[in-house]
Amino acid sequence: MTDATNQPGDELDERVEAAVDEAKAAADRAAREADASLEAMRNAAADAAERGAAALSDAASQARAVAVDALDDAEDLFEDASDWLEEKYRENPALVLGVAVAAGIALLVGVGAIARAIFRR
Repeated sequence: MTDATNQPGDELDERVEAAVDEAKAAADRAAREADASLEAMRNAAADAAERGAAALSDAASQARAVAVDALDDAEDLFEDASDWLEEKYRENPALVLGVAVAAGIALLVGVGAIARAIFRR
């Protein structure tokens, strides 16, 4: 028979208690790993957001620089064209006025054709 200090029920209780302790330890390890993974994901998301913001800032700066250059080029072209037109006007004012009137009429006819096409539908 068994003595009072080493009963089969006590051994079973010890095994159950050991299994519970192991399960708690495993749960604690899993929680720590999950926290570490979550922190790594947060850091990665923050890094990606910072890189995205920097890329958008760079793109906006580049777009602004291109727009400023285009406006400068357009301004230079307009100044050159107005100088050329002024020179041609001094040489032959009737020709310049005639070309301007013809261009205005062509513009009005073109706008009228577009308006007619739009309102037909």
